[in-house]
Parts: sequence; structure tokens; C-alpha cells
Amino acid sequence: MIKQMFKASLLAVSLSAASFSYADAVSDFYQGKTVSVVSPSGVGGSIYKYALLVSNHIGRHIPGNPEVVVEDRGGGGGKKAANYVQNAAPKSGVVIAELHPSALVVPLIVDDSQFDFSKVNWLGSIAVRPYVGVVWHTVQDDKLEKMTGKEVTFASSGVGGSSYQYPFFLSKVTGAKLKIIPGYKSGGKMNIAMEAGEVDGRGNYYEGFLSTNPDWVKDGKIKYVFRMGDDHPDLMDVPQASDYMKNEKHKQMLDYLEGPLKVGQAFYVHGDVPPDRLAALRKAFVDMLNDPVFLEDAKKMKLVIRSRTADQVAAAVKKVYATPKAVVEELDAMFKK
Repeated sequence: MIKQMFKASLLAVSLSAASFSYADAVSDFYQGKTVSVVSPSGVGGSIYKYALLVSNHIGRHIPGNPEVVVEDRGGGGGKKAANYVQNAAPKSGVVIAELHPSALVVPLIVDDSQFDFSKVNWLGSIAVRPYVGVVWHTVQDDKLEKMTGKEVTFASSGVGGSSYQYPFFLSKVTGAKLKIIPGYKSGGKMNIAMEAGEVDGRGNYYEGFLSTNPDWVKDGKIKYVFRMGDDHPDLMDVPQASDYMKNEKHKQMLDYLEGPLKVGQAFYVHGDVPPDRLAALRKAFVDMLNDPVFLEDAKKMKLVIRSRTADQVAAAVKKVYATPKAVVEELDAMFKK
């Protein structure tokens, strides 16, 4: 009995030592290092602000407490940052990257894409935000099924963005007479155009309106035409885009388009990051999300926190990447007509 207890004690000491060795190895690696959080969008927008928020707080949760800086690699709708992280950046765990939602589907459209989000290691998502199509309160035709007479105009940034693709796709499926006008340089310019009557409406993240024009929401200055992405308690009476899908192919197209909304502002590292450092970074990400100081800072920055785990993000990405190629090609052709 004494011999068995002695063996058990030795085993416990051995496991404990291994655990400390594991933690020490990660801490030793990060101590004195600088970790970069790569933003796939330029300074000023909410995507950059989420990267900045993470860079300000994740460092104190990583073993060894490395210095953390935000790195702007905006351009190409997220392609510039993705190419850098997956092909040129160090793969040791000193580079954390934020996903630009619109870049998620690029490898499914472009055969020679230099990055593949199904092969990265996800840390989790900091914010999953629902998307809405709205019209100004003076517009009479405020539902897709009503938009069969006079043309209704929507502002958009460009044909490759969600502000163009979401309403355009729904117009094709429903027959609504939506005219999507690209070329607006920012969401602020779209809002000005809508308020001035230059266009009838636009698409945007719901929280985008809450943070930039809360009076529009409070005073009913905008009317909601459709919603996409996850449910939100404020929007339960607004028709879901899925309500308008007429067949299985349309549902697959919508699932594909909604993929970025299901993933949200997700963060990842290269697929070759060593397992012990990956585990430490995932824990640091979760600990950061539960940190009261982090949450207070997010509130000051007017950034919504609605997180998803690494597994939930990976599952959402897997679903997008499982979309049949023929469906993606048909959808792509729809936008080019």
C-alpha cells in the first residue's frame, strides 16, 4: 500500500512538473516578444477598432505578457492582410489576425487565391452582428413584397461589398425593384445620402445605426425592410431574408452570403502555430472576453461584444466552404449580369 501511494505521489509530481514545464515554455517564448494584431481594414472603421481593442487587452492574458501592437494591413477587402498572414508573416504565434468578413468567401470564387480560411487556427469571434436593409421613414414601399412599382434606390460602397450584394440578391429572388447604386466611399456618406433623399435606403449592421445614429432608431426615422445573420431582440418583427427563399438553391446561396455574418469579427493565427502556443492564445482570448476592463473599454469605444468560440467559428466557416461550386458560380454570375 505504501509503495502504491509512493508511486501515485511520484506520478502526481511528474504530471505537475510537466504542466509547469508546458506553461513555462510558452511564457519563456512570449516574454520580451512583440505580438502583432493585424487589422484587415484601415484606421477609423469598426473593423480596425476591434483589432485595436484586442491589441490593447490580450497581452496581459498571454503567458509572458508580451507587448502587443496593432498593425494596419488594410486593402483589397481583407485580401492584403490574409495574404500576409498566411504566406509571409511568422508562423510562431507572434501574429494574430482579424478576419475581414468579406474576404471569407474569396477562395471560393477565385481559384488561385493565396489564402484559405479553412486551414487557419481560430481563436474565436469578438462580435457577431445582424445586418439590416432599411429605408428612410418617408418611403412608402417599406417591404420587399411592396416594391413592385416604383424603383427603390439603395446606396452601396461597391459591387463586391455586402451593401451591394445583399439587397441585390434579394431583389433577384423576390422580384423587388431595387436599384443598388455603388460608389459611396463610407457608411457616413450613405447615411447623408439617405437622409437627404438622394437614395431611399441602404444596408448596414444594426449596431452600426445604434452607434452612429441612435436617434434614427429611437425616433423611427428608418424602417426595416429585411434582416440577415443572427437574431436580435430588437428585430424579431423584421422579415428574415430566409423567409423569401423559394427553393433549395436559393437557400444555399443565402447560407453562403450569410457566412461572414455568422463568423463576424473573428481572430485567427496561422495553421502552423505550435499547439502549446495555440492553446495559450485561445485561453488568453477567452480570458480577455471575460475581463471587466476589456468590456468597459469596448463600451467606451461603442463596440458591441457578442462573442463566439473558436469551435463555433470553425463550424460556420466549414459550412461556407462546403457550398457546392456550381452554386457559388451561379451566384457569382448573377452579380455580373
